[in-house]
Amino acid sequence: MKLDLNLIVKELQQEKSISQELIMNTIEVAIAKAYEKCYGTISNLMIRHDDDLIISIFSKKEVVKEVQDDLYEISLNNAKEIDEAAEEGDEMLVPCNPEEFGRIAIHSAKQIIFQRLKEMKKDTVYSDYKAKIGELIIGYVQRVRGDTIYIDLGNYEGILPKKNQAAHEIYKPGDRIKTIVEDVKKTNKGNINIILSRTSTEFIKRLLEVEIPEIYDKVIEIKKIAREAGYRTKIAVYTSKDEIDPVGACVGQKGNRIANIIKELEGEKIDVVKWSNDPKIMIANALTPAKINNVVIDNEKSNNAIVIVDESQLSYAIGKKGLNIKLANILSEWSIDVKTIEQAIELNLITDHVQAAEQLFKEEISKNEIDQLDLDDDIKEVLKNNSIKTIEEIIEIFPDQIKNITGVTDDISARLKKYIDDNFEVVFEEESNKEANEEEVVYYECPECGHQITETDTSCPNCGVEIAFEEDD
Repeated sequence: MKLDLNLIVKELQQEKSISQELIMNTIEVAIAKAYEKCYGTISNLMIRHDDDLIISIFSKKEVVKEVQDDLYEISLNNAKEIDEAAEEGDEMLVPCNPEEFGRIAIHSAKQIIFQRLKEMKKDTVYSDYKAKIGELIIGYVQRVRGDTIYIDLGNYEGILPKKNQAAHEIYKPGDRIKTIVEDVKKTNKGNINIILSRTSTEFIKRLLEVEIPEIYDKVIEIKKIAREAGYRTKIAVYTSKDEIDPVGACVGQKGNRIANIIKELEGEKIDVVKWSNDPKIMIANALTPAKINNVVIDNEKSNNAIVIVDESQLSYAIGKKGLNIKLANILSEWSIDVKTIEQAIELNLITDHVQAAEQLFKEEISKNEIDQLDLDDDIKEVLKNNSIKTIEEIIEIFPDQIKNITGVTDDISARLKKYIDDNFEVVFEEESNKEANEEEVVYYECPECGHQITETDTSCPNCGVEIAFEEDD
C-alpha cells in the first residue's frame, strides 16, 4: 500500500519547523512498530519512499504452491495476481495495508508519531535557543508566579527567575520586556527551560551595541563591565582611533545615547570611563565620579593600590554602601583602599609640604656650618673657639657684640662684615623700627607755649590750650 505524505510533511515543516528527513524517519519508525506489534517481527518488512514523499509498505514473501505460513509465504496464484511472471520459489515484495495491522497497532503508531514530532519540536527549540545564548531577545510577560516571570517568546516560553531580575523592576502580564538568553536546559522529563536575564553584564553589552553603532561596528571596544543590577554600572571603553573620543561617543550628544539605556534599566546609574593600561590612570578613572589626588601602588604583585582624595571626595570615592569602590575594584582589577590626605600624611604615603619646607630650611641652615662657609681659616678658628657654629649665630652677634668675642681683631671684624654683606641681607629690627617710627610721626609747635605737639593732639599737653588742625584750601 502507498501513503502520500507530501501535504502532511509540508504542513509540519511550516508549522513546527521540522526537517523533512526527520519527519519521514519518524513515520517509518512508527510503521515498523505497528507492524511488529501486529506480526511479532519486522524481519520481512520493507518500507520505501520516493522523492514525492510517497511511502510504500511491503512484506517480503516466498512464492509457494501451498501456504504453510502466510507471514512469510504467498501462494503462486496470489503471486501471479501481483506479478504474472512470478514462479514458485521466487521471493517477492507483497504490498502491505497498514489497516491489516489492527486498530491497536495503528493507534500505537499514531502515538509514536505525535510523541516523536513533539520531541523533534523540543529538539529544534533547544538547538535554536542554544545558538542564541547571549543574544538580546524581546518578549511579552505572559504570567507572574511568585518571584518568577514567564515570558512569551513567540514560539516558546522563557523563564526570568528572581535572581536574574534587576532590583526595583516590576512587571505585569502584557508588558514588553527585553532580556538576553542566559542558558537553555533540558529537564529530566524532557522539557526545555529557556533561562533569561536582565542582570548580566552581557545584557548591558547588547544594549550598548543597539544604541551605539561604533560599538556594534567594533570601532569602540568594551574592555570591561562591572555591574550591581538596579543600582550602578561602570563601563570601560577603548578605541585605537585617536580622532574618536570613546566616552563621548558612548554618552552621545547631550547624553542622549546613554539616556536610552538608563531608561531601559529603570534609572540605573551608568559611568562610562576610558580604559587605560596604566594602572594609576585606570584606577582613577574607575572611581568616577570622585576626583582623585593621587594613586599609590602599594603592592604590584597582589594588585593592591591606595587612592588619596580630599576629605570632600571621600564619600564619592567609596559610594553608598561601598558600591562605587566595589565596582571600581572589579573594573580596574585592582584592590583599592581610599585614604584622605590627612590619613596619607600620617601613613607617610605623601609629604606634608609645610613640614617639608621647614625641614628643608633646617637642612639648609645645617649645611651652612662654619666648616662649609667660604671664610678664611683664621676667622673660622676664632668663631669655633667661641662655640659659634652657624651663620645664624654670627648674624645674631653682629655688629654690636662682635668686638666682645674673644680673639676678634678689627681686621677679622672687617672681613667678617664684608662676608656677611656680600652673602646675606641683614635687617636690624631696632633700627628699622626706629626709622619707621621716625617717618610716621610728625611734630608741630604749640602756638601758645612752643611745646611739641602732633596731629593727633586736641590740646597742648603743656599749657592745655585747645588745638585744631585745618587743611589749607
